[in-house]
Amino acid sequence: MSIRTHVLNFKKGDKIFSAGDSANCAYIIEQGRVGLYPLTQQDEKIADLGKGELLGEMGIINNLNRSVSAYAENSVELLVVDREQITSRLENADPILRGVLEVLLSRIRKMLGADSLANHNRDSNNTIVTEGMTKIRFEHEMFEALENDEIVNVYQPMVNLSDNTVAGFEALSRWKHPEKGMVSPFEFITLAEESDFIVPMGLKIFDSACKQLSLFQNKRSQVHPQSSPLFMSINVSPTQLSSDGFLEKIMAITQNHQINPADIKIEITESLMVDYKQVKTWIDECSHFGFKLSLDDFGTGHSGFEHLLQLNFDTIKIDQIFVKTIETNPKSLIMLELITQMAKRMNMSIVAEGIEDKKSAQILKKMGVDYGQGYYFYKPMNASEIDAII
Repeated sequence: MSIRTHVLNFKKGDKIFSAGDSANCAYIIEQGRVGLYPLTQQDEKIADLGKGELLGEMGIINNLNRSVSAYAENSVELLVVDREQITSRLENADPILRGVLEVLLSRIRKMLGADSLANHNRDSNNTIVTEGMTKIRFEHEMFEALENDEIVNVYQPMVNLSDNTVAGFEALSRWKHPEKGMVSPFEFITLAEESDFIVPMGLKIFDSACKQLSLFQNKRSQVHPQSSPLFMSINVSPTQLSSDGFLEKIMAITQNHQINPADIKIEITESLMVDYKQVKTWIDECSHFGFKLSLDDFGTGHSGFEHLLQLNFDTIKIDQIFVKTIETNPKSLIMLELITQMAKRMNMSIVAEGIEDKKSAQILKKMGVDYGQGYYFYKPMNASEIDAII
Protein backbone atom coordinates (compact mmCIF):
# COMPACT_ATOMS: atom_id res chain seq x y z
CA MET A 1 0.00 0.00 0.00
CA SER A 2 1.36 3.41 -0.97
CA ILE A 3 -0.03 6.12 1.28
CA ARG A 4 0.17 9.79 0.30
CA THR A 5 1.01 11.62 3.47
CA HIS A 6 1.97 15.02 2.14
CA VAL A 7 0.37 18.32 3.01
CA LEU A 8 -0.85 20.73 0.32
CA ASN A 9 -1.10 24.50 0.69
CA PHE A 10 -3.34 26.87 -1.27
CA LYS A 11 -3.65 30.66 -1.39
CA LYS A 12 -6.95 32.52 -1.29
CA GLY A 13 -8.84 31.96 -4.56
CA ASP A 14 -6.85 28.89 -5.61
CA LYS A 15 -8.84 26.04 -7.13
CA ILE A 16 -8.39 22.78 -5.24
CA PHE A 17 -10.38 20.61 -7.66
CA SER A 18 -13.10 21.02 -10.29
CA ALA A 19 -16.45 19.35 -10.82
CA GLY A 20 -15.85 16.37 -13.11
CA ASP A 21 -12.28 15.75 -11.94
CA SER A 22 -11.25 12.21 -11.00
CA ALA A 23 -11.61 11.64 -7.26
CA ASN A 24 -8.23 10.11 -6.52
CA CYS A 25 -7.96 11.30 -2.92
CA ALA A 26 -9.75 13.16 -0.13
CA TYR A 27 -8.45 15.82 2.25
CA ILE A 28 -8.64 16.86 5.87
CA ILE A 29 -8.69 20.64 6.28
CA GLU A 30 -5.88 21.45 8.71
CA GLN A 31 -6.09 25.24 8.38
CA GLY A 32 -8.34 27.74 6.61
CA ARG A 33 -11.71 27.44 4.89
CA VAL A 34 -12.82 25.84 1.62
CA GLY A 35 -15.85 26.85 -0.41
CA LEU A 36 -17.82 24.39 -2.54
CA TYR A 37 -19.39 25.65 -5.79
CA PRO A 38 -21.38 23.94 -8.58
CA LEU A 39 -18.70 24.86 -11.16
CA THR A 40 -16.78 28.08 -10.52
CA GLN A 41 -16.52 30.81 -7.89
CA GLN A 42 -18.91 32.88 -10.01
CA ASP A 43 -21.68 30.44 -9.04
CA GLU A 44 -23.58 30.58 -5.77
CA LYS A 45 -21.63 28.91 -2.96
CA ILE A 46 -23.09 25.57 -1.91
CA ALA A 47 -21.20 25.00 1.35
CA ASP A 48 -18.34 26.29 3.43
CA LEU A 49 -15.97 23.85 5.17
CA GLY A 50 -13.45 24.60 7.91
CA LYS A 51 -10.68 23.13 10.02
CA GLY A 52 -11.03 19.45 10.90
CA GLU A 53 -13.59 18.68 8.20
CA LEU A 54 -13.31 16.14 5.41
CA LEU A 55 -13.26 17.31 1.81
CA GLY A 56 -13.67 15.36 -1.43
CA GLU A 57 -14.66 12.04 0.09
CA MET A 58 -17.82 11.40 -1.92
CA GLY A 59 -16.11 10.48 -5.18
CA ILE A 60 -13.85 8.00 -3.40
CA ILE A 61 -16.70 6.26 -1.60
CA ASN A 62 -18.80 5.57 -4.70
CA ASN A 63 -16.00 5.78 -7.29
CA LEU A 64 -17.43 8.72 -9.25
CA ASN A 65 -15.95 12.01 -10.42
CA ARG A 66 -16.12 15.18 -8.32
CA SER A 67 -19.66 16.57 -7.98
CA VAL A 68 -18.62 20.14 -7.16
CA SER A 69 -15.64 22.47 -7.41
CA ALA A 70 -13.61 23.46 -4.35
CA TYR A 71 -11.79 26.77 -3.86
CA ALA A 72 -9.63 28.13 -1.05
CA GLU A 73 -11.52 30.94 0.76
CA ASN A 74 -8.29 32.02 2.47
CA SER A 75 -4.90 30.41 3.14
CA VAL A 76 -5.64 26.70 3.28
CA GLU A 77 -3.59 23.69 4.41
CA LEU A 78 -4.86 20.22 3.47
CA LEU A 79 -3.73 16.80 4.66
CA VAL A 80 -4.02 14.34 1.77
CA VAL A 81 -6.03 11.19 2.51
CA ASP A 82 -5.16 8.40 0.10
CA ARG A 83 -8.03 6.60 -1.63
CA GLU A 84 -6.98 3.26 -0.12
CA GLN A 85 -7.19 4.61 3.43
CA ILE A 86 -10.94 4.87 2.85
CA THR A 87 -11.68 2.11 0.34
CA SER A 88 -9.80 -0.63 2.23
CA ARG A 89 -12.10 -0.05 5.20
CA LEU A 90 -15.22 0.07 3.05
CA GLU A 91 -14.30 -3.26 1.47
CA ASN A 92 -14.27 -4.85 4.92
CA ALA A 93 -17.51 -3.18 6.06
CA ASP A 94 -20.85 -4.93 6.28
CA PRO A 95 -22.43 -5.07 2.77
CA ILE A 96 -25.67 -3.64 4.18
CA LEU A 97 -23.84 -0.61 5.54
CA ARG A 98 -22.05 -0.13 2.21
CA GLY A 99 -25.37 -0.33 0.41
CA VAL A 100 -26.99 2.24 2.70
CA LEU A 101 -24.01 4.55 2.22
CA GLU A 102 -24.29 4.28 -1.57
CA VAL A 103 -27.99 5.20 -1.40
CA LEU A 104 -27.31 8.21 0.82
CA LEU A 105 -24.53 9.48 -1.44
CA SER A 106 -26.73 9.06 -4.51
CA ARG A 107 -29.45 11.14 -2.87
CA ILE A 108 -26.97 13.84 -1.85
CA ARG A 109 -25.70 14.13 -5.42
CA LYS A 110 -29.25 14.38 -6.79
CA MET A 111 -30.30 16.96 -4.23
CA LEU A 112 -27.06 18.93 -4.62
CA GLY A 113 -28.19 22.23 -3.21
CA ALA A 114 -27.29 24.58 -0.41
CA ASP A 115 -29.60 23.10 2.21
CA SER A 116 -28.67 19.46 1.62
CA LEU A 117 -24.91 20.06 1.62
CA ALA A 118 -25.12 22.48 4.54
CA ASN A 119 -26.80 19.75 6.58
CA HIS A 120 -24.20 17.26 5.38
CA ASN A 121 -21.53 19.75 6.48
CA ARG A 122 -22.98 20.06 9.99
CA ASP A 123 -23.31 16.29 10.32
CA SER A 124 -19.60 15.90 9.57
CA ASN A 125 -18.78 17.34 12.99
CA ASN A 126 -20.30 14.42 14.90
CA THR A 127 -18.28 12.11 17.12
CA ILE A 128 -17.95 9.28 14.61
CA VAL A 129 -16.46 11.52 11.93
CA THR A 130 -14.18 13.23 14.44
CA GLU A 131 -12.83 9.84 15.55
CA GLY A 132 -12.29 8.89 11.91
CA MET A 133 -10.32 12.08 11.23
CA THR A 134 -8.20 11.38 14.31
CA LYS A 135 -7.36 7.89 13.02
CA ILE A 136 -6.42 9.22 9.59
CA ARG A 137 -4.11 11.81 11.15
CA PHE A 138 -2.61 9.05 13.29
CA GLU A 139 -1.96 6.99 10.15
CA HIS A 140 -0.21 10.00 8.64
CA GLU A 141 1.99 10.32 11.73
CA MET A 142 2.68 6.58 11.73
CA PHE A 143 3.81 6.65 8.10
CA GLU A 144 6.10 9.60 8.79
CA ALA A 145 7.48 7.82 11.87
CA LEU A 146 8.34 4.74 9.81
CA GLU A 147 9.98 6.85 7.12
CA ASN A 148 12.02 8.68 9.77
CA ASP A 149 13.05 5.45 11.56
CA GLU A 150 11.09 6.43 14.67
CA ILE A 151 9.41 3.01 14.81
CA VAL A 152 12.20 0.74 16.00
CA ASN A 153 12.73 -2.79 17.22
CA VAL A 154 13.73 -3.86 20.68
CA TYR A 155 14.66 -7.46 21.42
CA GLN A 156 13.71 -9.69 24.34
CA PRO A 157 16.08 -12.62 24.78
CA MET A 158 14.79 -16.19 25.01
CA VAL A 159 16.85 -18.36 27.31
CA ASN A 160 17.67 -22.04 26.96
CA LEU A 161 16.34 -23.36 30.30
CA SER A 162 18.81 -26.24 30.35
CA ASP A 163 21.83 -23.95 30.85
CA ASN A 164 20.41 -20.39 31.08
CA THR A 165 22.22 -19.24 27.92
CA VAL A 166 20.62 -16.89 25.41
CA ALA A 167 19.21 -18.96 22.54
CA GLY A 168 17.41 -16.28 20.55
CA PHE A 169 15.23 -13.19 20.64
CA GLU A 170 11.75 -11.91 19.94
CA ALA A 171 11.61 -8.69 17.89
CA LEU A 172 9.18 -6.19 19.41
CA SER A 173 8.29 -2.87 17.76
CA ARG A 174 8.23 0.42 19.66
CA TRP A 175 7.14 3.93 18.65
CA LYS A 176 8.08 6.98 20.66
CA HIS A 177 5.67 9.69 19.51
CA PRO A 178 7.05 13.25 19.84
CA GLU A 179 3.87 14.40 21.64
CA LYS A 180 2.13 11.29 22.96
CA GLY A 181 5.24 9.54 24.23
CA MET A 182 5.40 5.75 23.88
CA VAL A 183 2.52 4.52 21.75
CA SER A 184 1.17 1.08 22.62
CA PRO A 185 2.27 -1.50 20.01
CA PHE A 186 -1.27 -2.88 20.09
CA GLU A 187 -2.62 0.55 19.15
CA PHE A 188 -0.40 1.36 16.19
CA ILE A 189 -0.01 -2.18 14.85
CA THR A 190 -3.79 -2.69 14.98
CA LEU A 191 -4.26 0.55 13.05
CA ALA A 192 -1.61 -0.51 10.54
CA GLU A 193 -3.48 -3.78 9.96
CA GLU A 194 -6.75 -1.93 9.39
CA SER A 195 -5.26 0.05 6.51
CA ASP A 196 -2.94 -2.68 5.11
CA PHE A 197 -0.05 -0.40 6.08
CA ILE A 198 1.10 -3.42 8.10
CA VAL A 199 2.65 -4.84 4.90
CA PRO A 200 5.33 -2.17 4.29
CA MET A 201 5.73 -1.68 8.04
CA GLY A 202 6.15 -5.42 8.55
CA LEU A 203 8.81 -5.67 5.85
CA LYS A 204 10.80 -2.87 7.43
CA ILE A 205 10.51 -4.48 10.87
CA PHE A 206 11.56 -7.83 9.37
CA ASP A 207 14.54 -6.27 7.62
CA SER A 208 15.69 -4.53 10.80
CA ALA A 209 15.34 -7.75 12.84
CA CYS A 210 17.32 -9.81 10.29
CA LYS A 211 20.05 -7.19 10.06
CA GLN A 212 20.37 -7.20 13.84
CA LEU A 213 20.35 -11.00 14.05
CA SER A 214 23.26 -11.10 11.62
CA LEU A 215 25.21 -8.70 13.84
CA PHE A 216 24.32 -10.69 16.96
CA GLN A 217 25.36 -13.94 15.24
CA ASN A 218 28.73 -12.51 14.23
CA LYS A 219 29.48 -11.24 17.70
CA ARG A 220 28.35 -14.49 19.30
CA SER A 221 30.59 -16.56 17.00
CA GLN A 222 33.57 -14.42 17.96
CA VAL A 223 32.96 -14.84 21.68
CA HIS A 224 31.60 -18.42 21.68
CA PRO A 225 32.57 -20.04 18.35
CA GLN A 226 31.15 -23.46 19.33
CA SER A 227 27.70 -22.19 20.32
CA SER A 228 24.51 -22.95 18.40
CA PRO A 229 23.15 -20.28 16.02
CA LEU A 230 20.89 -17.67 17.56
CA PHE A 231 17.30 -17.39 16.29
CA MET A 232 14.90 -14.46 15.89
CA SER A 233 11.14 -14.69 16.42
CA ILE A 234 9.15 -12.19 14.38
CA ASN A 235 5.39 -11.69 14.62
CA VAL A 236 3.59 -11.83 11.28
CA SER A 237 -0.10 -11.14 10.65
CA PRO A 238 -2.46 -12.88 8.21
CA THR A 239 -2.57 -9.64 6.18
CA GLN A 240 1.16 -9.88 5.63
CA LEU A 241 1.12 -13.58 4.80
CA SER A 242 -1.68 -13.12 2.26
CA SER A 243 0.07 -10.17 0.59
CA ASP A 244 1.37 -10.96 -2.90
CA GLY A 245 5.05 -11.90 -2.88
CA PHE A 246 5.46 -11.47 0.88
CA LEU A 247 7.43 -14.68 1.42
CA GLU A 248 9.65 -14.00 -1.58
CA LYS A 249 10.38 -10.54 -0.15
CA ILE A 250 11.32 -11.78 3.32
CA MET A 251 13.39 -14.55 1.76
CA ALA A 252 15.30 -11.88 -0.16
CA ILE A 253 15.81 -10.00 3.11
CA THR A 254 17.34 -13.05 4.80
CA GLN A 255 19.64 -13.59 1.82
CA ASN A 256 20.69 -9.95 1.86
CA HIS A 257 21.73 -10.23 5.51
CA GLN A 258 23.15 -13.75 5.07
CA ILE A 259 20.69 -15.26 7.52
CA ASN A 260 19.66 -18.91 7.38
CA PRO A 261 15.83 -18.96 7.09
CA ALA A 262 15.84 -21.78 9.66
CA ASP A 263 17.02 -19.21 12.22
CA ILE A 264 13.84 -17.18 11.72
CA LYS A 265 10.75 -18.20 13.66
CA ILE A 266 7.61 -16.68 12.15
CA GLU A 267 5.09 -16.24 14.96
CA ILE A 268 1.39 -16.51 14.21
CA THR A 269 -1.00 -15.60 17.01
CA GLU A 270 -3.47 -18.35 17.87
CA SER A 271 -6.46 -16.01 18.07
CA LEU A 272 -5.98 -14.88 14.43
CA MET A 273 -6.35 -18.32 12.90
CA VAL A 274 -9.85 -18.65 11.52
CA ASP A 275 -9.39 -20.36 8.15
CA TYR A 276 -7.44 -23.62 8.48
CA LYS A 277 -7.15 -24.10 4.73
CA GLN A 278 -5.58 -20.68 4.31
CA VAL A 279 -3.31 -20.98 7.35
CA LYS A 280 -2.17 -24.43 6.21
CA THR A 281 -1.21 -22.92 2.84
CA TRP A 282 0.81 -20.22 4.62
CA ILE A 283 2.56 -22.76 6.84
CA ASP A 284 3.41 -25.02 3.91
CA GLU A 285 4.81 -22.08 1.96
CA CYS A 286 6.86 -20.84 4.93
CA SER A 287 8.27 -24.35 5.42
CA HIS A 288 9.09 -24.55 1.73
CA PHE A 289 11.25 -21.44 2.07
CA GLY A 290 12.92 -22.90 5.17
CA PHE A 291 11.35 -20.69 7.85
CA LYS A 292 10.25 -22.10 11.20
CA LEU A 293 6.67 -21.59 12.38
CA SER A 294 5.70 -20.74 15.93
CA LEU A 295 2.19 -20.76 17.38
CA ASP A 296 2.00 -17.73 19.70
CA ASP A 297 -0.26 -17.31 22.76
CA PHE A 298 -1.04 -21.02 22.88
CA GLY A 299 -3.90 -21.81 25.25
CA THR A 300 -5.80 -18.54 24.93
CA GLY A 301 -7.90 -19.45 21.89
CA HIS A 302 -11.09 -21.49 21.99
CA SER A 303 -9.68 -24.39 19.96
CA GLY A 304 -5.95 -24.48 20.66
CA PHE A 305 -5.58 -28.25 20.49
CA GLU A 306 -7.41 -28.33 17.18
CA HIS A 307 -4.73 -26.00 15.79
CA LEU A 308 -2.11 -28.63 16.59
CA LEU A 309 -4.27 -31.39 15.12
CA GLN A 310 -4.75 -29.54 11.81
CA LEU A 311 -1.47 -27.64 11.39
CA ASN A 312 2.26 -28.36 11.52
CA PHE A 313 4.08 -25.92 13.79
CA ASP A 314 7.73 -26.21 14.83
CA THR A 315 7.25 -24.38 18.13
CA ILE A 316 4.43 -23.54 20.49
CA LYS A 317 4.64 -20.56 22.76
CA ILE A 318 2.69 -21.05 25.98
CA ASP A 319 0.78 -17.93 26.98
CA GLN A 320 1.94 -16.20 30.13
CA ILE A 321 -1.47 -16.59 31.79
CA PHE A 322 -0.47 -20.19 32.62
CA VAL A 323 3.08 -19.32 33.65
CA LYS A 324 2.06 -16.51 36.01
CA THR A 325 -0.23 -18.83 38.00
CA ILE A 326 1.99 -21.89 37.98
CA GLU A 327 2.84 -21.51 41.68
CA THR A 328 -0.66 -20.64 42.89
CA ASN A 329 -3.04 -22.65 40.74
CA PRO A 330 -2.55 -26.45 40.61
CA LYS A 331 -4.58 -26.56 37.39
CA SER A 332 -2.01 -24.39 35.64
CA LEU A 333 0.73 -26.84 36.60
CA ILE A 334 -1.26 -29.83 35.33
CA MET A 335 -2.09 -28.11 32.04
CA LEU A 336 1.53 -27.05 31.49
CA GLU A 337 2.71 -30.60 32.10
CA LEU A 338 0.19 -31.99 29.61
CA ILE A 339 1.05 -29.37 26.96
CA THR A 340 4.77 -30.03 27.38
CA GLN A 341 4.43 -33.81 27.12
CA MET A 342 2.18 -33.49 24.08
CA ALA A 343 4.55 -31.05 22.33
CA LYS A 344 7.54 -33.31 22.97
CA ARG A 345 5.76 -36.28 21.44
CA MET A 346 4.89 -34.13 18.40
CA ASN A 347 8.54 -33.04 18.01
CA MET A 348 7.79 -29.39 18.75
CA SER A 349 9.94 -27.11 20.88
CA ILE A 350 8.27 -25.14 23.67
CA VAL A 351 8.66 -21.54 24.80
CA ALA A 352 7.16 -20.30 28.07
CA GLU A 353 6.72 -16.52 28.22
CA GLY A 354 6.08 -14.28 31.20
CA ILE A 355 8.58 -15.92 33.60
CA GLU A 356 9.10 -13.53 36.48
CA ASP A 357 10.84 -15.50 39.24
CA LYS A 358 13.39 -18.24 39.81
CA LYS A 359 10.96 -20.82 41.15
CA SER A 360 8.76 -20.67 38.02
CA ALA A 361 11.88 -21.04 35.85
CA GLN A 362 12.97 -24.12 37.83
CA ILE A 363 9.54 -25.74 37.59
CA LEU A 364 9.42 -25.21 33.84
CA LYS A 365 12.96 -26.49 33.38
CA LYS A 366 12.17 -29.66 35.34
CA MET A 367 9.01 -30.09 33.28
CA GLY A 368 11.05 -30.13 30.05
CA VAL A 369 10.16 -26.71 28.61
CA ASP A 370 12.91 -25.72 26.15
CA TYR A 371 13.02 -21.93 26.31
CA GLY A 372 12.02 -19.25 28.77
CA GLN A 373 11.18 -15.61 28.15
CA GLY A 374 10.38 -12.99 30.76
CA TYR A 375 11.61 -10.28 33.08
CA TYR A 376 13.24 -12.83 35.39
CA PHE A 377 15.83 -13.30 32.66
CA TYR A 378 15.81 -10.15 30.54
CA LYS A 379 13.52 -7.27 29.68
CA PRO A 380 13.19 -6.11 26.04
CA MET A 381 16.45 -4.33 25.17
CA ASN A 382 17.98 -2.31 22.38
CA ALA A 383 20.80 -3.65 20.23
CA SER A 384 23.65 -2.19 22.28
CA GLU A 385 22.27 -3.76 25.46
CA ILE A 386 22.05 -7.13 23.69
CA ASP A 387 25.68 -6.75 22.58
CA ALA A 388 26.66 -6.34 26.22
CA ILE A 389 25.04 -9.62 27.33
CA ILE A 390 26.46 -11.53 24.36
